[in-house]
Amino acid sequence: MSNIPNSSRRTVITALANEIASINLDHPTRVAVDGRSAAGKTTFSDELAKEVRELTRGVLRASIDDFHYPGHKYRSQQGEWTPQSYYDFGFDYTSFADFVLQPLGPEGNRRCRTALWDSFHDKEIPEQWHTAGDKDIAIIDGVFLLHPELADHWDYVIWLDIDNETMVNRALQRDVAWVGSSQIVEERYRRFWNPVHKLYEQLTSAPSRAHAFIDNKVFTEPRLLRS
Repeated sequence: MSNIPNSSRRTVITALANEIASINLDHPTRVAVDGRSAAGKTTFSDELAKEVRELTRGVLRASIDDFHYPGHKYRSQQGEWTPQSYYDFGFDYTSFADFVLQPLGPEGNRRCRTALWDSFHDKEIPEQWHTAGDKDIAIIDGVFLLHPELADHWDYVIWLDIDNETMVNRALQRDVAWVGSSQIVEERYRRFWNPVHKLYEQLTSAPSRAHAFIDNKVFTEPRLLRS
């Protein structure tokens, strides 16, 4: 991999936005922003979407986090998941592909539903449909985006890379306010999330398959790498 010269976070975002906008397809460009928990995927995707809009391209934003199964919250609270079961059944991959990725693909009708289930309140999200233009860009964040049911649908994949300690430290800053205990957060990430991500990366080799690999350990100074 070779470094792309970076002077700021904005430089990285702009470089990626320009590269993605240059992709010439006859259907919307489906961009995955993948990486470990607390890698900064949602924030990065929002900033990338803003930059793409400034290039006068239509943008569709979505997250696989809106495609859990009913009862996901309670299974998590009760500690029912293993790394393997979470990877296999933590998300409704089939609905995500059917409602978002396939409609935006070469044979799709461009009509998609970007959110299905509110896992926090454990209820269905009100049905809302979007129609994308052929030159629009869909920027979609989440974990496990190169799961076998999804991998073939992407046109461009971004991997945000952080190490395990960075993941734990960011989780402590982010999650304690609603979990209520730094000890619970740290134990959860070391006991569960570290093995979950290790399993995913072993099964899919996701980091090495990304078109753009970003070292995002220093949030304000990401390093953009290319394979």
